[in-house]
Formats: sequence, structure tokens, C-alpha cells
Amino acid sequence: MALANKYRPKSFSEVIGQDNAVLALRNIIKNQNFHNGYIFSGTRGVGKTTLGRLFTKALNCTNYDFENGDTCNVCSNCEAIQKNANLDLIEIDAASRRGIDDMREMLESVQYRPSQGKYKVYLIDEVHMLTTESFNALLKTLEEPPNHVIFMMATTETHKIPKTIVSRCLQFNLKLVTDELIKKNINKIFKEENVSSDDKSIDLLVELAKGSVRDSLTLSDQAISHCDGNLTEESISKLHGVLDLSSTTKLFDAIFQNDVATVVEELKRYKSLDVNYEILFDRSLGFLHEKIINSTLSGDHTTQDLHLYYQFFSNGLVDAKHTDKTKDCFDISVLRCLTFSDEAKSGSKKKSKLKETKITKSQANSEEKDNQKKEIIFNEESEENFKEPIEEKKLTPTNWLEVFDKTDLVGPSRAFFSNLQLQKVEEDTIYFVGAEMFADRINGENVQNLIDSLKRLNFPEYKVEIESTEKAKNTPSSKWEQQRKKDIEKFKKEIINSELLANLKNNYGEDIDEDKIIVIDHEE
Repeated sequence: MALANKYRPKSFSEVIGQDNAVLALRNIIKNQNFHNGYIFSGTRGVGKTTLGRLFTKALNCTNYDFENGDTCNVCSNCEAIQKNANLDLIEIDAASRRGIDDMREMLESVQYRPSQGKYKVYLIDEVHMLTTESFNALLKTLEEPPNHVIFMMATTETHKIPKTIVSRCLQFNLKLVTDELIKKNINKIFKEENVSSDDKSIDLLVELAKGSVRDSLTLSDQAISHCDGNLTEESISKLHGVLDLSSTTKLFDAIFQNDVATVVEELKRYKSLDVNYEILFDRSLGFLHEKIINSTLSGDHTTQDLHLYYQFFSNGLVDAKHTDKTKDCFDISVLRCLTFSDEAKSGSKKKSKLKETKITKSQANSEEKDNQKKEIIFNEESEENFKEPIEEKKLTPTNWLEVFDKTDLVGPSRAFFSNLQLQKVEEDTIYFVGAEMFADRINGENVQNLIDSLKRLNFPEYKVEIESTEKAKNTPSSKWEQQRKKDIEKFKKEIINSELLANLKNNYGEDIDEDKIIVIDHEE
């Protein structure tokens, strides 16, 4: 028998990781305050169907222990439900019986009283798979069911259930089970099954389970068969294509030190071992998340690179799900980190040279005298400048784009005027044209902000006229967009000509041309 079936909880006290839901169900039975329907939602393997069956067993148990909140497991109803042989528990797989005819057949049996226990329970698994017509047919019966009928529904996608159904039910959101509880459960089962294992092998099973108790037991079953009852970290790693836990630390140490050779060697090793790249993504994101948290708590606010690396790996994981090229996306995520590390390192080298420059005493004295002379000349010139009147500047369509970059406009005012074209300037009036979505939304406050900003740049106090048009051409926004495209093309060429890609070509034998590099502009 599979471990997941053999060790399925037989009472509320055996359920792990769902204390809130268990407490609520015990109180419902204790107070005999039953609802029309119950929804158990959560990811796979956290106990949705199990809690539904245990709740049914508690409802029909003839010797229920109200004080401890557990079933007796010896009465005829408990034994029948445990063996899936109870006539009053009707389990329906909504994935295969989702049509209106199936629902109508089920609802026709609602009127009949239970044959053995006190309540007849309909447990609908994957209820979100029902058709709209089936949900509509269920709605009326769910709103006013017979006193002897209780509906229970299990789903992994609550958002697909109509609001009219959800509003008539009590919902229990089952959470992922913590790694500590899953590890404790596996150790307990291995002890009863006489299976030997080390801590690191169990840690790998817990990591692969990702909060699912059923997955942890299924993986344990597979590991026991593969290792013949003697589990080791090495054997589990080979079975599931998972590296030892220290590999992630080794990879990021090389990235932080900008050690291109070590990083490329690690990527080459991953490829030769045919590792599970989804696990590598999860580990990398978890490592960076922990690193960012620890840096923040320690008062180290220089975490910009860590945030950038996290974004690279999260974007890479999204791309992997769309393209099914998980290995390529992981490699590119690592290479992106190296590219930015390289720039940061070269910048730091330049600064270090400046720090190491030595100044002799004579040089310092001569520079001090030169500075004093410059200061005297500057003061004389500044006094003369103060005496002369400041000449007002003139705004033209030619210099508008340059002037706009110097303005201190912010918020909506900057957003609106950045999408307008300066058509002409006549005496003390400037005329703008722009798309209707921008021109028509500009109010008096935005106009005044522009006038004040121009005055601070020594321009006269203009009047502003704005006219809506289909499309404006020569705007600050279009200028920024053109410059951004040039920067991206320049960035692509830098990557193509980098030492990093040369090493990849020598190690992997694959050419990466410009067409294979996709730059995602997050400022668009």
C-alpha cells in the first residue's frame, strides 16, 4: 500500500499543519451548529479531501468524543467511512462528472434519508470543474437543503467557483504545511517502516514536496524503492536531479566575486548532471530573499544588486514557464547577474585608483596657491556679474526639448507636458499641440506649474495655449523613447563583445548572436 494511503489521518488529532481548520470543525460539531455547505480550498496534498472525510466521520460517529473532539474509529459508521464503503458518503469527481445531467442525477437522491448514519454527505472533489449549468442547478438545493444533507466541496481554484455558491458556504483555506512538520512526519513514518536515512536526504525530500504532505509521502515511496530502504543525500540527488544544498551558495559566491570562470564551470557541471532547473530557480530565489532580509535587518542598505538579481531570476522563471526552456532561462539569469557585476567591479576599480593617488607636500602647496588665486578671480567676476542685469532667455521650438529636461516639473504636470509638442512662440505666448488624451486633461494648476518652472530658469512669464491634435511628433517623451532604444542597442553590443560570451562559446560551443538576446525594458 502506498504510504500516502497507509498513513492518511484517521482522526482530527492526526492531521498536521491545519490546526485552524481542525479547531473550527471540532467547534461546529461540539455546538451542533451546521451550515448548508463547506468549501475546503488549498493546493494539492494539504488535506482537503481528508478533512471532508474526517468531518463526515465525525458527523455520523455514534461514539464521538465531544471532550477531545475525535471519532471512536470502532463503530460501524467510522469503519465503513474509513474503508470507503459507507452509503451515506457520496464522493463525486467533478472533473469527470461535471455536466448538468450528472448534477441532476445527484440532486434527485438528495430527498432520500441516510441509510446508516445521521447525515448524508455529498463530497464534491475539484468542484471548480463543474459547468455553469451544473452550478446553477446546485444553487437552489444548496441554499435550502434538507436537514439530513450536508454538501462539502474541495477545490484548488476557489476563484473559479461562482460567488453565489461561495456566499452560501463556509470556506476553509488550507495552508501549505511547514517544512518542519513535514520533516517530523517523514521521520516518524520512516521509523515505523524501518527505513534508514540521513538528515540531508530528508531535507531534499522536504524541499521537493513544497509544502504538500501527500507529495512528501509519494516522494518518500519512490526514494525507498530506489535506495532499497537506505536513503542518502547522494542517491536522492541523483534520483531527482537535485544538487546538494551548498551548490547554490557556491554559485552566488562566484557571482558576487564576479568570477566568470567559476560561474561558467558551475553551469557546465549543472548541464552534465542533468539537474532539475526548477529546483535551482526556487533555491536561487530563496537564497536571494534570505540575503536581502538579513542585509536589511543588519542595517546594510546597499542591497541594490541583490534586488536586481532577484528580479533577473524571477523574470527568468516566468520566461521558463512560457518557453519550456528552463535550462536556457536559468543560464541567462545567471549571466545577467554577471554582466551587471562586471560593470560594478570596473567602476569600483576606477574609484580605487583615485584613492591610491598620492599628493606630495609641494604639489599640495602649489595647488592651494592656485586655488586661492582662482577664488579671488571668481569673487571679482561674481561681483561684476551681480552688478549686470540677468538677461532673460527665449524659448523656441528648437530648444524646447533641452529646456524641458532642465525644468523641475513633477507628477501629472511633467507627464502631460512631456507628451506635447511646442509648435510656436509668439511674443509672450507659447503654443502647444498634443494628443487629445493629454491636451484635454491639462488644468490651470498644471499650466501654472510650467510657467513657474520656466521663470525659475530665467525665462519670461509666458501665456500658454494648448490645442488638441491627432498626434504630436517632436515631444520630450518621443525623444526619451528614441534615446532608450539607442541605449538598448548599445547594451546588446556590449554583451555580444563581452568576455563572458567568449568563454561560453569556448566551453559550450554555441554561438549567441544578437537575435538571441532579448532585453526587457522595465521602464516602458
